[in-house]
Amino acid sequence: MSTTLILLCLVVAIQSVPLSEFFPYGTPANDQQLPPNDDGSTSKLSLPRIFPYFNNNHRQIYLANNGLFSFLGPISTYVPIAFPIGNDSRLIAGFWSDIDTRGNIPGGNKVYYQIYSNETSTGVFSKASQYVRDYFPGERSFNPTMVITGTWYRVGAYEQRTSATNTFQIVLATDELRSFVFLLYNQIQWTIASSTSGISGQAGFNAGDGIVFEMLPHSRTSRITELVNISNVDVAGLFVFRVDTDTITLGGCGNISNLAFQPRRGSQLGLTPITIQGPCFNNISESHIKCRFGYSTVVNGIILNEYQALCLTPFVSLPTYTNVYFSTNGGDTFNLIPHIFSYTSAEYGFTSTDDVQLRIYNQTNTIITVGQQTTFEWYLSETTINSWPKNTMRLQLQMCSVQLNQTNGGIVQDQCVTLKNNLIPVAGLQYVTAGIPSIEGTTNLGTVYFRIIAQDNSNSKVYLGLNSALFILHNTGIETTGYCQSWASAQPLPQTWNDNLLPCPLTLAQARVAGCCYGVDPLCNENNFNSSMNCQYHRGRPKYDELSAIACYQSRSTNQWNAGGECCYAQSGQLITRGLGAGTDDRYHPTIHPVQHYFNDILPYLACCLLTSSQETCSRYFDLRPPRRGSNSPSGNGGTWGDPHFTTLDGTTYTFNGFGEYTYLAIQNQSLIFNSQIRTTPIGSATVIRGFAAKSSNSQAQNMSVTVSRREMLIVRRGNETIDLDATTDDQVSTNNVLVLFYPELSFEYNRTSSILTLSWFIGVSIQITPIRISSGDLILNLGISLSGSYQHQTRGLLGSYDRNPNNDLQASNGTILGPVDSLTLEQIHRQFGQTWSIDPLDSLFYYESGDSAAYYSSQNLLYVPSFVSPEPPSSQLDATLAACNIDSHSTNRSEWTIAQQTCFYDIAISNDTTLGQASAVASEELAQITVDQRYPPEFNADLPLILTVDESSSVSIDFTATSPYTSSIIYELIQGPSSASFNNQTARFTWEEATISQSSIIVRVTAKDTQYNLLSTHELALNVLPRTISTTTVPPLSSTSPPPSSTSPPSSSTSPPPSSTSPPLSSTSPPLSSTSPPPSSTSPPSSSTSPPLSSTSPPSSSTSSTSSPPSSSSLFKLSWIFLLMNIFGTFFFYCQ
Repeated sequence: MSTTLILLCLVVAIQSVPLSEFFPYGTPANDQQLPPNDDGSTSKLSLPRIFPYFNNNHRQIYLANNGLFSFLGPISTYVPIAFPIGNDSRLIAGFWSDIDTRGNIPGGNKVYYQIYSNETSTGVFSKASQYVRDYFPGERSFNPTMVITGTWYRVGAYEQRTSATNTFQIVLATDELRSFVFLLYNQIQWTIASSTSGISGQAGFNAGDGIVFEMLPHSRTSRITELVNISNVDVAGLFVFRVDTDTITLGGCGNISNLAFQPRRGSQLGLTPITIQGPCFNNISESHIKCRFGYSTVVNGIILNEYQALCLTPFVSLPTYTNVYFSTNGGDTFNLIPHIFSYTSAEYGFTSTDDVQLRIYNQTNTIITVGQQTTFEWYLSETTINSWPKNTMRLQLQMCSVQLNQTNGGIVQDQCVTLKNNLIPVAGLQYVTAGIPSIEGTTNLGTVYFRIIAQDNSNSKVYLGLNSALFILHNTGIETTGYCQSWASAQPLPQTWNDNLLPCPLTLAQARVAGCCYGVDPLCNENNFNSSMNCQYHRGRPKYDELSAIACYQSRSTNQWNAGGECCYAQSGQLITRGLGAGTDDRYHPTIHPVQHYFNDILPYLACCLLTSSQETCSRYFDLRPPRRGSNSPSGNGGTWGDPHFTTLDGTTYTFNGFGEYTYLAIQNQSLIFNSQIRTTPIGSATVIRGFAAKSSNSQAQNMSVTVSRREMLIVRRGNETIDLDATTDDQVSTNNVLVLFYPELSFEYNRTSSILTLSWFIGVSIQITPIRISSGDLILNLGISLSGSYQHQTRGLLGSYDRNPNNDLQASNGTILGPVDSLTLEQIHRQFGQTWSIDPLDSLFYYESGDSAAYYSSQNLLYVPSFVSPEPPSSQLDATLAACNIDSHSTNRSEWTIAQQTCFYDIAISNDTTLGQASAVASEELAQITVDQRYPPEFNADLPLILTVDESSSVSIDFTATSPYTSSIIYELIQGPSSASFNNQTARFTWEEATISQSSIIVRVTAKDTQYNLLSTHELALNVLPRTISTTTVPPLSSTSPPPSSTSPPSSSTSPPPSSTSPPLSSTSPPLSSTSPPPSSTSPPSSSTSPPLSSTSPPSSSTSSTSSPPSSSSLFKLSWIFLLMNIFGTFFFYCQ
């Protein structure tokens, strides 16, 4: 749907594109020539690369003698038909009329064409790149992989008229993602052929659907000869367009209604140059160019050239999303530019949100030391440098400090100092070394970032800023203990903010697969184990016998206090609960409140532990940020893959071959908490997933839609915005493999190597989307889901009712339970279950391309009838299919095949596509492995302390028994302990007859392993042995032997092990009442409690000094009765006497 193109850049003088400016053509260019003919066409020309046009991919093209290219078939019509045309007449017309090349025109009447895909043809590719760079300045660098030229040189009209000739050229260029068309006109001397009924030639673009088209001015009129004199890029006779999307985009400049800007995201630290395109800037004063971000911040713009202006984004306190407005009249009025600009969060020590702009060379630490000689590197593209003024541009290297904004929890920029000045910019990588100064007025532990400023020295205008991540600025001449003590004195007790946090998974394997609830700490990622920076803040201290972490996971959800938790794991895969290697409770959630987390959790940790040798301040930090304990917390996992096959959250596997859009997983309590949908469509005989959409009930949530386009590409949208998965700028020193974006309700992660998308909602839902390119070139989506165990009995949809009962998973939308899947036919599953979950079109969360709609899929759900017979491959392909699915050819009992083998065989048999079948096998095996990794290792009692203080020479006995939901047979082993202690491997009782003083804590490590699955868990306890004092101090208070109740107690849903396991004994999941229910006053500290009791990491103050008086016999007698009562009621599993 369109009208004639509005071209405002009109050229008054009578000019045209000289032949010397044409792309190479004719015999010298080794072109092929269409034989002289009337109304003829080439045969199908196969394209070596994909050419996207009107949002469709094309692998073939036809050149017609009558002045056009077509894609879906040859066109011989000689009377131009007015656009729009249906009947799949998808074409590009340079001058569509009745061209006749049979007449004799010396040297002319020739039609040439050539398809370039060998990039050694540098002149052709360079020219195409230059056109895009000149006339689409807002685009990222365009490096075409294919260029197609068609040249009509001095061609005559029907019937062999040679008195007047036309010369023009159509050029198509693509990188297989973006496509551009250039129309070049040298001369148009005739407009009407004798056969065209008085209709003049026609130029433009037609989608072939009878709706969408674009027409050049004067088409079908005698004034079409004026095409040689006008342009949309201010070059007479030249027209430039982008043509790969649903609509045609004009190059060059037009009017204010065509406003656009790039890039659409940048750092909250500001100075991201956004380029604005739309109006022609040659007649606008630069002082009149203004940009407004949101409703208040106005910045001055810079005119780069006729087609492009530039504005720099301002610094913002918090990551946010804002509208951008543009003014060409000095700010008197502003026009809204379509699309939102996203401010991404400033990150600590590294960047994952986007590509690196300024990097510290060979930096292996996120701490920068005052006085340190530091080398910085950055990259500037030729495109960027060529857009700047010549000779007067210089670069500055600055260091800027930031502080916490106490008002809104964001950051404020404090001051900037210049480290280097008057650097000459060069294209490519550039380096500079500078010494790091202190910043006046900052403490011994400041926060800084570095930036490169590109400035025109002639007028002080800034054209660009390249920002680094945030770094710690450490002045080694000042001790950090003062910073730590000042921080600690202002901290509330952890019991006032760390309740209702998830306990840690007991093992690394469990943490990996609990994507609903835990995300990888980017500073401690096991996949980066060889990095010198990885886990550097979770490396245990050998002198304190602490374990080092190889991986840490952060809780995705938060509590009512905006807190979070971190879980760290040793090389053994076991949870670390002590020392620097351990994860701790975080006062502020690291993803949802990253700035406050940085200033309230990370900086104090560095000051109290890593940058000082004081054990006292580090112990104080762990008083206020207690380590996370572990528990067997459940999570549900399911998925959908291949043809498609579903595994519900309770482990039921079935196949549903619907065609439509369906409720995938909905979570509902009193109201709808979360809703997700899938789109399935046929490809050949198979039915596959081609879309996923979801939305949570968060007040700031928007629809997330991931769909496969007609061009077999991913379209990822949040609300009305398309998320750009590529780099946003050419000025990057390196590209991150993983792009991570944060939104109010979820985090979004895109792996640029595997193309896997992970969408994780903070409420405890994570979806992994794996695109699979099958042999036909089609793109399908495999889905994996992880769901918090707290949502048991609250789910519905195709993933079943999550309640640990697989027999009721196939529940229709009206609540009818069909029964176990083994008792149902494919047709019953299809009609009585799957089809009932078809969505109401009004409830759709999907994004739709032009011509697509929710109503279409709703109707297809009723019309489409798949085969209800399990497919079989032809006998000639049976052995190959079995081999592809790793099935023994002699295995005739198919019930013995694994789910992976069954789905692989099914998918190859129905699609004849080995890639599809093997991808299904991989997806199924991954889901099976998740089930294995979810299994519960033996769990030690939650009341077993992490720290125990005893008197010298006292006798210590501790019960390390654990329970397993699978077996009562558990093997115990003392891994570490005092050499004089004993351990009973049968009863799990540790005994130390006479405790002896050590300079540091004595570590006791015990493992428990079940005999059914050989699952292992470890409990580590630190024994602090003090000089003997009065007996009443030898038993620490409850708070010293266990963290706050909320941090040790799993949610109520943790009483159920993963599917297929038996229920554990009640005692293994239900600690005594006192440990699961905090007292009513636990939400606020007692008025007299300004700091946590020292006993949580060190003995009570009364035990720190010895006394000359021995304990009285009455005291010992009272203590014996206390111990007896404790053993009777099972509150403690240890005694000291």
